[in-house]
Amino acid sequence: MNGLERKEYYYHGAACTDSENRIFAVLSVDSLLDSLVAEKCGVNAAEFCKTNDFAFYGSGWQSWGFGGEIDAGKYQKRYFPIVPQWKQYFTVPGKLPKKLSSKKMLVGSFFMYLRWNVNGKNQYLAVASVGNTKELLPPVNFYVDRKKRKISCTVYADGKEWHEGDKIAELALFPASDFFELRKITQELFASDSAARFGSLGFLNTTPQGEKITVGGWESWYNHYADINNELIKGDLESLSHTENLIKTHFLDNKKPCVFQVDDGWEISLGDWDARRTRFPGGMTALASSISEKGYVPGLWMAPFIIDWRSEFAKSHRDWILRDKKGKPIAAGLNPLWGDTFGKEQPSLPWSYFCFDLSRDDVLAYLDHLIDTAVNEWGFRYLKLDFLFAGMIYGKFTNGGAAYKWYDRAVKVLTKRTVNKKGENVAYLGCGMPFEASFNAFPLSRIGPDTKEDWDVAWMKEAHFPSRTSAFVNMQSTLGHAFWNQGVYINDPDVVFLRYENISLDDKEKILISMVNYLFASQIMHSDDPVHFDAEKEGEFTKKIESLYKIFENEDFGVENRDSTSYFIFSKGEKYTGFINLSDESINIERNELISRFKEKPENLESVIEYGNRNGENFAFEPHSISIYKRN
Repeated sequence: MNGLERKEYYYHGAACTDSENRIFAVLSVDSLLDSLVAEKCGVNAAEFCKTNDFAFYGSGWQSWGFGGEIDAGKYQKRYFPIVPQWKQYFTVPGKLPKKLSSKKMLVGSFFMYLRWNVNGKNQYLAVASVGNTKELLPPVNFYVDRKKRKISCTVYADGKEWHEGDKIAELALFPASDFFELRKITQELFASDSAARFGSLGFLNTTPQGEKITVGGWESWYNHYADINNELIKGDLESLSHTENLIKTHFLDNKKPCVFQVDDGWEISLGDWDARRTRFPGGMTALASSISEKGYVPGLWMAPFIIDWRSEFAKSHRDWILRDKKGKPIAAGLNPLWGDTFGKEQPSLPWSYFCFDLSRDDVLAYLDHLIDTAVNEWGFRYLKLDFLFAGMIYGKFTNGGAAYKWYDRAVKVLTKRTVNKKGENVAYLGCGMPFEASFNAFPLSRIGPDTKEDWDVAWMKEAHFPSRTSAFVNMQSTLGHAFWNQGVYINDPDVVFLRYENISLDDKEKILISMVNYLFASQIMHSDDPVHFDAEKEGEFTKKIESLYKIFENEDFGVENRDSTSYFIFSKGEKYTGFINLSDESINIERNELISRFKEKPENLESVIEYGNRNGENFAFEPHSISIYKRN
């Protein structure tokens, strides 16, 4: 590829074992501009970038981490640890070298870029860790010193024993001049053979030609959360095909495959993975069969790497739980439903849950049996495997070594059944998942924090918690990872909301979420209440969303940041342009900016979706909105 460099890094020296994240390279931003940008884009572009600050994009280390841009001159805000266990969700595991512990570091994992606006045109300089596309290597993290213009590259390999000549990492470095070039190069790096990468998901494809995978379905979480039972699920299952909800109109009526996913609340406890008989008296086999009989792909939520200390399984397998060097169980996170407050039933902070020691063969055998039961005994064919980050937490492993190796071994066990004993296809969705370490096992992945039926959560926002459940943060990560879609992963952005009960989002925000998920990701999941479907209000709103989906069904859209909360969007064929405003304030844009991605400038713009006012050459876009215009 023109302008692309690959660099391989190897260990040299006497055998040693890492006790902290290893720095394997320090890259000069200005040197990369000279060697990559100047050669491909010209000396003037490189010189401009060398004398101006940059916006920074760095993916979170796991899918709940922030995945968008940080504006030029700004830094990631430090989390106020009101809930200490939540740091596990976004902080790179292992011990960080002291020289990188400064808060004045921009931090990203797996894939990062720097972006400049050069005379109205974007200039990207990207650095991606690509070694795991072909071999097992430790995950890479990036620490960018904005003032010194240096990129320190580390691997999370704590516990790894290195020997002379061992490969540490492989990086791909390249410039790009726009979104479509950035996406194209990314796809060539991570999915040069798309059929091999994503072919196993073909049975979920919602397009007849199979050219674009768009997975769809309904899930119980955002309707019932953990309060589910057989009667509720039965009612939802019956009603989905009898009301004019999005699942019926977009999938069932068009003979498209559709998932029906049962979320958290079906199990006895974390660790005791069987039907809670007070809720599902018929058991899990009967539940999966009832879903299949209705024509859906049966889906099930599980969190195989984490465990409630109070569960019967944990009580009889204390030695399976990961501990620190002092022998204390390591808290993987916090959930009031999954942990006691204190006392003998809580060996850590209140409401903590724990994780398995994946280095143990008996733990692997248990995980293998668990998935076999779900797939071949119960009959589920779409497994959402959640909280997978817990498998990458470093501790005193029974068999020593580095977390990434044990994690890789475990996820291969979890996902090895691509068909069940009946010969039917099986798919896995990774969630709360380490991006780089999961690349080969989970082609379908959540790519941002959970969404929510509210725009944001004030106290979490004030604490600067980047992994918070929030429509706002979810939208940032969905847009930030758009160039990954159908290259790095089949992007799952979480659900769309079209309901009017139990929700604070207004129509403008619901349209924004629905369109961002449709245009910039590849899974449309829904979780509204089909039993109490409001035929008048929800029915009409569903028709509106469907009409928009129909307009854009053959359009390929790109997105570029104006800043960290606003975006220019545009179709590849230059038929449409638009603007997304995630901020809390109205934003004024001149017409020339709005059409700047068009080579041939249109005389008129016809509104398709518009939330704002036009005054001559000026556009004022409302907060939390998407506006799209057709050239005329």
